[in-house]
Amino acid sequence: MKTYFAFFFTLFILRFHAQSVFNTELIHKIEYSHPSERINVLVLTKPNTTTDFSEFQNTFIHYKAGNIYSITANIQTIKELARLKNIIRIEYMQHQLQLMGDTCVVRNRIKPIKLGAAPLNQSYDGSGVIVGIIDSGTDFNHPDFKDVNGKSRIKYLWDMNKPSAANTPTVFGYGQEWTNTEIDLGLCTHTDLTHFGHGTNSSGIAAGNGFSVNRYEGMAPKADLIVVALDFNRPGFTISDALQYIINKSSVLNKPLVVNASVGDYYGSHDGTDLESQIINNLIANIPGRAMVASAGNGGSLKFHVGYNISGTDTNFTWIKTSGNFIRLTEYSDTSLIKNVKYSVGVTNPGFSDLGRISFKSFNYALNTIKRDTIYKNSNRIGIVESSASINSFGVYELNITIKADSSGYYWNISHCGTGRIDSWDFNYYTGSLPTALQYPKIIYYKGADTIQTIVSGFQCSNEIIAVGNYINRNRYIDINNNVQVNSEVPGQLHSSSSIGPTRDNRIKPDITATGATILASSPLQHIINLKTNAPYVIAQSGYHVTAGGTSSSSPVVAGLAALYFQRNPTATNQHVKQAIIDCAYQDIFTTNQLPDNKWGYGKLDGFATMTCGEVLANVRDLSDINDVMAYPNPFSNESTLLFPNSNLKKIKLYNSSGQLVMEDFTSSTSYQLKRNNLSSGLYLVLCEEKTETYKIKVLIL
Repeated sequence: MKTYFAFFFTLFILRFHAQSVFNTELIHKIEYSHPSERINVLVLTKPNTTTDFSEFQNTFIHYKAGNIYSITANIQTIKELARLKNIIRIEYMQHQLQLMGDTCVVRNRIKPIKLGAAPLNQSYDGSGVIVGIIDSGTDFNHPDFKDVNGKSRIKYLWDMNKPSAANTPTVFGYGQEWTNTEIDLGLCTHTDLTHFGHGTNSSGIAAGNGFSVNRYEGMAPKADLIVVALDFNRPGFTISDALQYIINKSSVLNKPLVVNASVGDYYGSHDGTDLESQIINNLIANIPGRAMVASAGNGGSLKFHVGYNISGTDTNFTWIKTSGNFIRLTEYSDTSLIKNVKYSVGVTNPGFSDLGRISFKSFNYALNTIKRDTIYKNSNRIGIVESSASINSFGVYELNITIKADSSGYYWNISHCGTGRIDSWDFNYYTGSLPTALQYPKIIYYKGADTIQTIVSGFQCSNEIIAVGNYINRNRYIDINNNVQVNSEVPGQLHSSSSIGPTRDNRIKPDITATGATILASSPLQHIINLKTNAPYVIAQSGYHVTAGGTSSSSPVVAGLAALYFQRNPTATNQHVKQAIIDCAYQDIFTTNQLPDNKWGYGKLDGFATMTCGEVLANVRDLSDINDVMAYPNPFSNESTLLFPNSNLKKIKLYNSSGQLVMEDFTSSTSYQLKRNNLSSGLYLVLCEEKTETYKIKVLIL
């Protein structure tokens, strides 16, 4: 009997461990798929351990970064892998990726960099640097992506959408790739027409050379390009695949690399703790000559986030409604904030009569499994509710609810009681007119969807990635028929569509804003031919460029600047680039002075300051990280007081936004009177140098 019990207990532990490492999407995939189906997963192992994946039949390792592996295996093998003691987490993902779709060199203050204005000792154009593009592709025939000899500047191009062939990248096993030589020989069959040239726009803004009409040059016109055309319908981790591909190829070329991703997924935990975000971090973080920039998203005016604190005995709820019979919703929380929360799913008819609900469930009701509950009205079944939950290695709780409704047109609700907090993102949350309290008394407990925390999810929420918001570049241009096209938008103003932070764990995002709305960018030649007939007003006077917009356009502006930064500082890391950008951002009447915030991040991109004052601030701690250190008032007109936590001897230096030293002094006091004297209005940086450490703080003179 003891032997039997020990065997049963061991088997139980193995099964529990296997189930507990899966995210909810993988739990569902395993439940509804054949064991022989092969899928792509990310596997997180314990640090300093090894796993011999070759022991598992038909398992293919694509790549690894840190202790995260990208593998393809059948579902039965994945279940066996999960039983290994050194496996921490296995995740599967069916992405819902979307595209985040001239005067910008002036507004982003990049033109002085190209001119080599003092204190720069030369002009910068991206020479010797690679810009990676993760997008819909690029029209390699466009003159803006050819050099002075007519040769392709695109060194490698991988189209994930192509069927497997002799030129399929062996590491990944899908799509087709071409070198620049094969492109020049006419062997490349890729086009960027499916998504109307979105990737061509991004490539042109970041690194187009303007050769087509000697205008509309991108930020880094002499950088090399490596392009990945995403398959937006492919399940799995195509973003990290694309990044690994670009890194592999850039390593061959032995040049610094900045990658732009003007794509994103609005679903997910919005905290960067998922395995794809983590493997991207491992591929980018603190590696000399490597950085990644991404669009913050275009959801700033859309109500698809529901998040609130749950307290007391009130039962809060939100309706979700679709035209179909299948509803899927995911909620997230920290484990510490969900343990005292209970949830329920109910249904209300269009006349605002409640038809039924499942009983309230605790947070661990469906942990690491799938639980099914049925809702009846009298003897009629209304729908089946499936629940599954998991907790990742960061302690982030994920609850997936799938509703299989027998009838459409009802208001389904997710309700909570207890004490804690939940956040969720879904475009099916009901945002229409609500009934009055007389029509439906419970409506006083309704929690509606809002427009905050609308940044795209995953890697954009990581501290290792520079996420970019979008402000309006221009409101007029001359089209191909020499007509002046004018809109009502205000140049310099944040675009209403620019996604808003913070992350779910309340960190500032986006990091920076740059021009995005109404940028004139390269477009596929065939697409322009079509537009000449159907929409000539979107084609610029040149005939080779079209109006582009959104954070899809602001992100490659920042990526192009990062390429210029790497040209000057080829061994800088992603954090060096990011800190230089956010430390030297500028404020104006549109941003106001209360930065950083979750609309503008740290302000507007100042390319010239990034290249100058950014160097001054390398490896310097921010005074805001230190208790009891502050400047008040800040901003100020005539005088501000700096307060320090000690009376050590300090050298005080004041730099303007161009990186020029404009004042120097000493103090041993715990306070210092910073006087304006003859300084002009603008952003300044105070450096406080002690014997063993240097600190910094921004001040704004009005």
